[in-house]
Amino acid sequence: MTWDDILFHLKAIAAGLETIHEKKLIHRDLHIGNILYCWTGSTITDLGLCGPIDKSNHDKSNIYGVLPYIAPEILNGQDYTSSSDIYSFGMIAYEIISGSPPFPDISHDEILAIKICQGLRPKFKIKVPQLLIDLIKKCLDANPLIRPTATELLESLKQWYLDKRYNNVTEFYKQVHEAEEFLRSNTPLNTSLSYKTSSPTIYTSIDYLNLPVPKNADDYYSQNNLSSMNYSGQINIMVILTYYKYIVADN
Repeated sequence: MTWDDILFHLKAIAAGLETIHEKKLIHRDLHIGNILYCWTGSTITDLGLCGPIDKSNHDKSNIYGVLPYIAPEILNGQDYTSSSDIYSFGMIAYEIISGSPPFPDISHDEILAIKICQGLRPKFKIKVPQLLIDLIKKCLDANPLIRPTATELLESLKQWYLDKRYNNVTEFYKQVHEAEEFLRSNTPLNTSLSYKTSSPTIYTSIDYLNLPVPKNADDYYSQNNLSSMNYSGQINIMVILTYYKYIVADN
């Protein structure tokens, strides 16, 4: 998938999220498996848990979702907000850009939930424009008030897409060009996004108790990547309620 393709899909997802939020709704279950890809753009699907912004999360002991995409404040028992969807968008952006799910080969268990609340975020293993990294970092900030709105996301992504497509020599264009040159020099450019998780991703009801108060890693904004933290800890097996598998491909 080229950078033109990546930006095209990200802005389409941001536009869909803006529409949902403009209607005073929250998706509440946004993850890569709920994104439909086609040549005309990307569409957000599966609105089964979608609800009004002012709807309280009454059953805070049971949260449904794909753990890496659930905002840390939700894991901590707070109500869903539009900012919770923005966190999920940040993880989707990571997966589209990197071609890998967040935290692959790690059990979606209480230990991972604790690490996420303590500031664990996935790392890019490829060169990514710093402006885009900075935007995604804001989406994944532990403080919901720091996260951009869907409209702000769309404005940035739309402008960057136009800069790349029409060769507008802006700072973002220069950073994309550097990323492309780095990929050409170091690894074969992957022109498609196609993968499976090595084991089924778990979609489950989460009822973890007494998780730590969400925070960023101490060096969160001093790093030029999403995270400097490494996952460590015992990997526990959790009860699997429902599996889903997916393959994402650029058509």
